[in-house]
Amino acid sequence: MATFTSTLHGERTRLEVSEALTNYGSGTRLAIETIGKACLVEVKRVKLKRSAGTAATFTPRIYGTASALANSVDMQFAGSSTAVADLFDVATTGVVFKTDAGGKLYLEPGPVAGADNAFDIDVVLEVL
Repeated sequence: MATFTSTLHGERTRLEVSEALTNYGSGTRLAIETIGKACLVEVKRVKLKRSAGTAATFTPRIYGTASALANSVDMQFAGSSTAVADLFDVATTGVVFKTDAGGKLYLEPGPVAGADNAFDIDVVLEVL
């Protein structure tokens, strides 16, 4: 189960999502809930580390809708291909993302093979 930490900073709400994901395949996504309605968020940091599985690389992505396709306008963020032994760690300060109507973003770790991949994730964002 994801750990969600919420802190108020003036008129913004900062959320930190930390979780150990298991049994993730190439299209499996984690829904990250914000405030329950459509909003803009600033994603501050995205960290992923593959901890088990058959994939040799992974390419993290964030989508604004559950059914969005890679390379579509609903893909809000595309990381770079990362070797499984490496930590994917990107600060995205200043980049604003939109959520779906329910206030959710969708994180796809993006392993290139297998459905047995495990990831440790940490995502920090602020609701605008």
